[in-house]
Amino acid sequence: MKKSKSIIILVVILLLLSGAYFYVSKHPKTKDADKSSISDVASTVELWEVDDTKVSKVIATFGDGSNTFIKKNKNWSIDNYDYKLDQPMITSAIGSLINSHGTLVEKNTEDIEKYGLIKPIINLIIVGDGSDKILNIGDKTSEGTNYYASGNEKKDVYSISVSTVDNIIKAQSAYRDKTITSINPETLTSIKIIEAGSSPIEIEKNENRSVEETNYNLNTWTLSGAYSKTIGVDDNKIGLVAAAIPKLTASDVIIDNPKDLSIYGLDKPSLELILKDSKSTLQLFIGKNKDDKYVYFKTSEADTIYVMDKTVIDTFRVKPLDIISKFVYIVNIDKVDKIVVVANGMETTVLLSRTSTKAEKSGDPDVVVTTSKVNDKIIEIKKFKKVYQEIVGLTVDSENDKKQEEKPAVSITYTLNNAKKKKEVINFVPYNNQFYAVFRDGKSDFVISLDKVNKMLTSLKNIK
Repeated sequence: MKKSKSIIILVVILLLLSGAYFYVSKHPKTKDADKSSISDVASTVELWEVDDTKVSKVIATFGDGSNTFIKKNKNWSIDNYDYKLDQPMITSAIGSLINSHGTLVEKNTEDIEKYGLIKPIINLIIVGDGSDKILNIGDKTSEGTNYYASGNEKKDVYSISVSTVDNIIKAQSAYRDKTITSINPETLTSIKIIEAGSSPIEIEKNENRSVEETNYNLNTWTLSGAYSKTIGVDDNKIGLVAAAIPKLTASDVIIDNPKDLSIYGLDKPSLELILKDSKSTLQLFIGKNKDDKYVYFKTSEADTIYVMDKTVIDTFRVKPLDIISKFVYIVNIDKVDKIVVVANGMETTVLLSRTSTKAEKSGDPDVVVTTSKVNDKIIEIKKFKKVYQEIVGLTVDSENDKKQEEKPAVSITYTLNNAKKKKEVINFVPYNNQFYAVFRDGKSDFVISLDKVNKMLTSLKNIK
C-alpha cells in the first residue's frame, strides 16, 4: 500500500513540473521580450538616403542581362527597349528600391564570401542624387525571403527583401503596358463568338427596339447564327459573360512579330471574339494553352503574342442552348386577342376582350378591364391568367437533331393585336415517346418534354 502511494505522489509531482515548464515556455518574461523587440527595431536601417525626386536613372545588372530605367518628364523608359511601358508598375518597383530598408546582419564583416558578396549576382545603381548609390546583392538567406546585400565598401552586410530586388530585374517584356482595347460592359452592344468547328454566333443588344419589339420580344439581348431564327438571350446568362469582359487582360507579353504563329496555335485560332461597346471594338484571336493556367492570344491590332488566364476565355466558350431564353413563345397577355389550342382531336378557343373606362383624375391612365372566355364560357381573368402563364411558360429542353415533317399532335395559335404579324403558330410534333419537336415558322430547332405540354393541356381542360 505504501509503495502505491509513493508512486501516485511521484506521478503528481511530475505532472506539476511538466505543467510549470509548459507555462513558462509559453509565457516568456515581458522584460526579455521587450529587449528582443528593441534589438530587432534597432537593426533595421535605411540602406541609403536618396531624394527620389532627383533620381534620373536606375541601373540593374544581373546574370547575362541588365535593365537601365531612365526618367524623363515623370515617365520611365528602358534603354534600348522602345515599347509602351506600364508606368505604375515601374514607378512602384523603383520607389520600393529607393525607399528600401534592410536588417543589419553583420557590421564590419571580415568574411563577405559566406554571403556571396565577393562576386555579387546583382548590382544596383541609383543615379541622380549627387553621387551614385550602389548596392551589391549576394546569396539568398536560408529562408529564401531575403538577399544579403552590401554597399560598395562591402563592410556592413544587410538583408533586403527578395521582392524589392526581383521587381527590378524582371525581363524587359514584363514592364510592357499590357493594356488591350478596353470594352465597357455597361455600354456593350454586341458579342460575336467564332469557335472552331461551330457556327458563329452573335449576341446583340436591342438598344433601339421599336414599341412593337418591346411588346412582343421581352428579351434585352438576342442571339443569331446558331438557329433558324433570332432567339432571345437569358439576361442573367449574358450578365455572367459581360462580367468577364474586364478580365480580358494580358498576364504577360511572350513575343513580338513571331515568324511562326503555329507555335502558339494562332495560325488557326481555336476561338475568335469580337466585342463592341458604344465607342470601341476589340477583336481577339485565341490560340492553344501555354500550360495549365494560361492560353496564348493576340489582338487584331498587332502580331504581339500575349498570355491570359484561360479560365477567363473559357467563359466565352458558350453553347447557344446554355444562354438562350428557353421559352417556346412568350408574349404579354395584353397583346393577345385569341388563343386556339388543338390537341387530341379537340379544339379549345380562348377569347380575350377589353373595355376601357376613362380615368377619373386627369393624368391617370384609363382603366382597362379584360374579359376571358374559354369556348364561349366566361372565366374569371385572374383564374385564366394562371393557365396563361403555363401556356406561355413552356420551355424547351434540348436541341432538335432530326429533320421531320410538320405533322403536329398539338398546336397553339396566337392572334395578336397591333402587331405586323397577326398570328403566331407553335406546333408540337412527336419526336419520340418522351419529346415533341417544337415547330415555329416551319422550322424546328428544339424539343420539349411531353410531360410539360400535357400538364399545360390538363390545366386548360380543367379550367373549361
